[in-house]
Amino acid sequence: MFGPRHPFALSRLLLNANPNGPVFNSRFGPQTLKVATRYYRIGICTMNHDTSNGTNGSGASLDDPNTRSSEELQPAPAEPSSHDVRRLRSHTKSRSGCRTCKRRKVKCDETKPSCRNCVRLNVSCSYLRSPAASPSASGGLTGSSTPTEPRISPPAASNVVSSANAATPQDLNLDDLELLHNFCTFTYTTMSDDGAVRNFWKYTVVRIGVCCDYVMRAILAVSALHMAHHQPERRVFFINRAITYHQISSRTAMRLMTGLKPEDRENLWLFSMLTVIFALGCPKSQDTSLLMGESAFPDWLFLLRGVQQLHRELESSTYAGQLMPLIFHGAARWIISHAPQHVNSHLLQDLQAQINAAVSDSSLLSVYNTAIDNLRPQLSLCLSEEPQRLDVTDAFVWQFSLADTFMPLLKEPTQEAAAIFAHFCVILKRFEGYWWLQGWPTVLISKVWRILDSVHRPWIQWAIEEMGWVPP
Repeated sequence: MFGPRHPFALSRLLLNANPNGPVFNSRFGPQTLKVATRYYRIGICTMNHDTSNGTNGSGASLDDPNTRSSEELQPAPAEPSSHDVRRLRSHTKSRSGCRTCKRRKVKCDETKPSCRNCVRLNVSCSYLRSPAASPSASGGLTGSSTPTEPRISPPAASNVVSSANAATPQDLNLDDLELLHNFCTFTYTTMSDDGAVRNFWKYTVVRIGVCCDYVMRAILAVSALHMAHHQPERRVFFINRAITYHQISSRTAMRLMTGLKPEDRENLWLFSMLTVIFALGCPKSQDTSLLMGESAFPDWLFLLRGVQQLHRELESSTYAGQLMPLIFHGAARWIISHAPQHVNSHLLQDLQAQINAAVSDSSLLSVYNTAIDNLRPQLSLCLSEEPQRLDVTDAFVWQFSLADTFMPLLKEPTQEAAAIFAHFCVILKRFEGYWWLQGWPTVLISKVWRILDSVHRPWIQWAIEEMGWVPP
């Protein structure tokens, strides 16, 4: 009768609801009466009546038995046990807790880097990345999916909160950090075989990029192409990111080149060198070549002329700055390639004789002869019996030295200019092991073959044989 299903059975026996007040059963003593009164008062307090002033809402005293209705005399529900209090106690649900707490289905206090539960259990603690703090929405260099220039706005006064309720900082842009790590770990080793030049790309270039946003974006663009080359499953992502980064950096660099200032020379020279590598590392299509450039980045020939112009600016001011390792290395490669045994080589003599017999314009003929005389020692060095002495810089010494004279002739190439350029492809073939030069010798010689007519195609027969290329 007094089991768990009837917690107020005692009060029902002791208290009778009638207009004249409660009637107490005489079978129970005074002590039992006190217990019944306590249950009675608990029941009254749980009803929807104003009990703050000791009335039942109509002004009558709760202690007056004449004012109690039959509804007021109904027993109150039982007081919850301590077990029920613990079970029903409300709490704020953790929606961004760590993985370990979610797996154990316990509440996480979301303390970072490790919550208290994981610290207590001595286990690893990791959090799920919040979509709102993903790299695409972060304030990093650029976004994750579509890189854009960062926009930083000061916090509004209404957003200023106490340190206890302040929002956590946004997540790092892990995609950019991945690209920078790849450049400092792997990409820089593909820039040169010379130790000093490698250190220049690894340390000096990155240090300059930290202070110059368009140089840093050019660094990340080259690194993204490098990762696209070695990770086919993410190729599209890295290529899109590389092109977007370079487009953003080019807008700034080209604007600065129109009004060149002394303080911008180093950064622009370095950006131009990175852009040359970027241009070569980009995906190749049927119409892609160094002859005509690509629409996705500044024209190749313009870049060469820009680099040479910046180089003259640095030399004219007795430059001794951060770029000296690269400038010194280029000069050293020129001296090595123009050693007497290479300058006096018999290479390209047949080609030079054919051009001298076919061209009557003296000014044009002078440009052709200069191009051949500078290409001969480079070819001799690349075909020498000491290939270990070669450096990828040798592939650009010839083009760099002729950027203002011969290279512009390739915009609308003549038969003679195309034939000379075909022999440069032999040099490029020796450096095809570099990821950013792979495939270019074949692309370029195919382009030259399509330009030449049936009369001039025999002029490049030696170059075709040296490359092992089979004409269509």
